[in-house]
Amino acid sequence: MQRLDLPGLRPLTPTSGGAAVADPRQAAFQRALQPLVGQSVNTAVLAKLSDGSFLVRVADTNARMMMPAGTEVGAELPMTVVAAQPRPLLQAANERPQPAAVFTPAGETDAAPAGSAQSRPMSSAAVLLGKAPLLSADQLPTLDRNAAQATLSPAARAIANALTQAYTAPGAPVIIHGKTALMAASGPDPDRIGQQLKNVLGESGLFYESHVAEWAEGKRSLQDLAREPQMQRMTQQAQSDAVTRALGGPDLSAAQMINLQLHTQEQAKVQWHGEAWPGQPMQWDVAREEDEDRQRGRDEEEQPVWRSGVKFRFPLLGKVAASVTMIGDQVHLTVQSDTDESATTLRAWSGALQNALEAAGAPLASLSIGSDAVAAAPEGNHDAA
Repeated sequence: MQRLDLPGLRPLTPTSGGAAVADPRQAAFQRALQPLVGQSVNTAVLAKLSDGSFLVRVADTNARMMMPAGTEVGAELPMTVVAAQPRPLLQAANERPQPAAVFTPAGETDAAPAGSAQSRPMSSAAVLLGKAPLLSADQLPTLDRNAAQATLSPAARAIANALTQAYTAPGAPVIIHGKTALMAASGPDPDRIGQQLKNVLGESGLFYESHVAEWAEGKRSLQDLAREPQMQRMTQQAQSDAVTRALGGPDLSAAQMINLQLHTQEQAKVQWHGEAWPGQPMQWDVAREEDEDRQRGRDEEEQPVWRSGVKFRFPLLGKVAASVTMIGDQVHLTVQSDTDESATTLRAWSGALQNALEAAGAPLASLSIGSDAVAAAPEGNHDAA
């Protein structure tokens, strides 16, 4: 029989570049292109993939295809739809037609376009682009000098103004200033002073919201909440409003407390400055520490590390700093003084200290007493150590 092939015609041969016909997304893409065969369509270049192909937006579909040399991300090119079947073909001016396949995020089956390099894992950005609803540049709102400026509501402006005026620099220590001495005289009862230290932090207002949650669960009384600044401010609201109107500005105490709370949450550290008893200044700090492994979630079962330190200046011992580190149930104590003589005196009393802590149910796992340059302790009048 005589062949009916015409010059220039070649039989279709299967290629590895076409997407599977059974892919419903590819079939939908082909149906969308069918009415556009022979027409020019805008093709938005969204990203360049690692295999040299491009992620483009055409016919409201994210697709992969090869683009002309020098194509830049963000450009829009008019391309002619040459064919929709058996696979989509698009042609740029003076370029060869290129196959297009529906873009498939990494991890799903998708063949590379014909003529491209072997497909490699896509970047996270390319995967997100494939999944996100994207708009072409001509559909984005125009932003120029005539565009309306964004504005804040009156409430938002008031909050921003208060927070700005009450702003404290990042990293600044959170310091609670004691208004009264913890104890009335020297030689305090350990149980009582421990409760007083707990109260100065618990009633500071830094943890008010968690205490409200405990009150809602029946774990804390309303009388306890009434001792915190936030509750006191609420009971004095009428007076505060009058003061605000008289001063012509906002009451910054609430904003200042919010800043202190945020810094406490960020730093996991708080300091208290005041008097242990009248005439005896004291500086106390509490911090929670987490190593890098805990922050990465590797050792979630391990107990947090708590550190508590105090600094004094005594007339006989001079400067003394004590640091307690608690890791789970283990208690480690380090004491430093500014002279060797003071360190020797403290060591002589170390046995009594260990016995007292064991009796209190907190036996020492380690004890270190030495002399070193102690950080500046609070100044002021001193009582006998």
